[in-house]
Amino acid sequence: LQLHTKKISVSESIHFVALPPPYNSIPRGTWLRALRALTSREIGNISVAFNSRSIRCLVPSERTVWITPSDAAFRILQRLVTGVGVRTNNKSKNNTNRNNSRSRNTSGNTKQQLQYLDERDFNMVLHSYASLTQNQMHAAHRVMALQERTPHAPPLSPVAYSILLKAYGRWRDTKNVEMSVIHAQRNGVAPDIVMMNSLLDAYINCGLLDRARDLFRSMRPKGVKTRVDLSGSVAQTVKTEDLWSLLRPNTRTYNTLLKGMAEVGDIDGALDLAMEMKQTGLWDEITTNTLVKAAVTALEFEIAEDILTNHTVTVNGERGVGANSQNSRVRKSRDHPNVEAYTELLDGYAKSSQLEKAVGVMQLMQKRGVEPNEYTYTCMVGAFARNNKTRQARKMIGYATEMILSSSSSQRRRNTLTPTFNAFISGILTENSSSDTESKGQSSHAANVLEALEIVQEMQDLNISPNVVTVTLLIDGLGRCNPPRCQEAKDLVQHLEFTTRPPRASYYADILTDSNEHRVSLSNIKIATAMIRAYGRANDIESAIQSFERIPNPDVVALNAILDACCRSSQLKLALEKFGEYVSFEQWRNQINDMAAVAKSGTTIKPDVVTYTTLISALLQLRSKAATKRAVRLYDEMKKKWWIYPDTVLVDTILTTMLSGGSFGFEPDDIQFTLTVLQDASGLEWEDGQYEKRKKAVRSILVGCSSEVWKNDEFAYGLQSTDKKKEADEDPLFVKKGWNRIDSGFRLWGGGNTEESLDWTRSPIDGVEDGKSDLSAADSFLASKGWNDIDSGFRIL
Repeated sequence: LQLHTKKISVSESIHFVALPPPYNSIPRGTWLRALRALTSREIGNISVAFNSRSIRCLVPSERTVWITPSDAAFRILQRLVTGVGVRTNNKSKNNTNRNNSRSRNTSGNTKQQLQYLDERDFNMVLHSYASLTQNQMHAAHRVMALQERTPHAPPLSPVAYSILLKAYGRWRDTKNVEMSVIHAQRNGVAPDIVMMNSLLDAYINCGLLDRARDLFRSMRPKGVKTRVDLSGSVAQTVKTEDLWSLLRPNTRTYNTLLKGMAEVGDIDGALDLAMEMKQTGLWDEITTNTLVKAAVTALEFEIAEDILTNHTVTVNGERGVGANSQNSRVRKSRDHPNVEAYTELLDGYAKSSQLEKAVGVMQLMQKRGVEPNEYTYTCMVGAFARNNKTRQARKMIGYATEMILSSSSSQRRRNTLTPTFNAFISGILTENSSSDTESKGQSSHAANVLEALEIVQEMQDLNISPNVVTVTLLIDGLGRCNPPRCQEAKDLVQHLEFTTRPPRASYYADILTDSNEHRVSLSNIKIATAMIRAYGRANDIESAIQSFERIPNPDVVALNAILDACCRSSQLKLALEKFGEYVSFEQWRNQINDMAAVAKSGTTIKPDVVTYTTLISALLQLRSKAATKRAVRLYDEMKKKWWIYPDTVLVDTILTTMLSGGSFGFEPDDIQFTLTVLQDASGLEWEDGQYEKRKKAVRSILVGCSSEVWKNDEFAYGLQSTDKKKEADEDPLFVKKGWNRIDSGFRLWGGGNTEESLDWTRSPIDGVEDGKSDLSAADSFLASKGWNDIDSGFRIL
């Protein structure tokens, strides 16, 4: 029954007949098994599109309704809550929760027992929604609301909020992370250490390391005990916000905070925290690996080597200084606990162009009994390939193949070497891999493409299956040839589609997996997107459209690729049509709230800043009034409808195009658009002095404009009146000649002090002090030259 839940369908020709009780209901155990099947890991952990992962509802109507497995599980949960269509066995020996049930009148005026629900049933459905996209988080709140409003359901516990915090942390949604904590406090939920670690990890994923530190410091070594009842709610005598101090950090708590410090390269704080873990006996293998990552991120390679010297687990299970022997078992069937740390150090040396030291780390691993894994070999092969050391890279591939396949020659073990071969292909086909042979031009790139194709043939000879990443890299390399070799790329995909096809899977695996997601095919979304880019470089827009139409459910990356291909081929009108076909805010909003809307209107794609950058750049290059107005409307739609803010690339694209023609023909609408973009750019992260350069460029153009719009704009006026008046009065010609910095000693007659001359409301007697009148600026200048005392001999009659 669990295997066939996805295949349930109702024929339109069947006539539904009402069955008498109890045959008109399904046993409770069957509903529970279906609920566990729909929320299982085999179904829930596959991220695919809605249309390819859907279930047909059992509804006695002509309208076909398709829903996701999570929605189907939620409907089952609703039945378990209401008891409609659920058959309970009153003679069951395990009917211990009879006192917690209550009766309810059904449509047939029969009373039915509502049994006490298990919290795990709610949490399974909640976790199923939380594992989906961010747009489905509103459905997760429906599960919590159902549990909260059902009288015979268990109260909300820290487990439910831990699931929410983990999901929002994964999506870096700071606002909802805070709202989840507030909601837990209002419901009086006593946090446990799991919820604490989830919140700590959410803060770190959101980039709020300071908040994570404050939360960690709130856990006092000693605190006042409180009473918590069996339901998990807090006693009324203690405030919920004070309960964080009652928790005690464990190893996971320390390692989570250590991970946040490692991501930003805070090696000093990481070392202090590690010393505290050492004193409390909480140091483990993860601590060593994370601390090494912090040192490598901070480019403190010597500190990383010292950590590995003192805290590497030896083969016989002994440790270096400061380690806890509680979890120090090293199993031969698994990787060494510290191989991740050595790989991190090796990769750090490789990315810093210190290949000799990277090789030295490999030798050090062999000396200390740390066997490299496929990730270690992948980092080393990629480093050699990026530095044009193909001979050493291929030698390393051969050594890795021999070592890994010596332990097991199964197909699954062989396929673990595919990323290693992909690293070699990516290294030799990268654009800067031939920097020392740049004079050879396309001939060098063509030679690298030929060598990459030879590597793929070697993979097949070793029975190592190329995957989608392998094919995508080859298509990109063939597409960057001059001219692009698109037909060869297509033939390669068709050849590998049949040679790498897996054997016929079982019926169960066919249900649970998406056969097109990981299989080499022209309809694969990643491969089709790479083909679109290649056709775009070749200006073959018809073939690009065909590749785009092969994708069952295109995403925003594929949409951006086809838009770029249209713009490269001077098909801007076609690009705008594709944009209007797949991008609609109203349909996207309806798609979130109603899955049936997807089947009616098709997949609606949410654009990103790259989407609008592609279209706005193409429109502005036309240099026409109509195109500029369309670009302005797209820019406003991006910000106001989709809440997408520009990045530095879009800002530079707009400013470069708008200012390239100078002030001539710069109309009021163009001025307003340029000022809006420049103002939006003030909130972006720029390198030192870069934003000021763009402000000066805009200011130099506005000064030469005859329009009065910029003079009445508050932001534009701010460009002319900065804190430093010398910068405000700078003129490009004056800066070039240096006239603003040198006092020539000459004044325009009556010019004088600018500040005093502009103060028209000042009275001459306001400056009278000690019997001396405050002369005007012109008189003070004449007085300094002694010209006021000269009698010219002329008088006015």
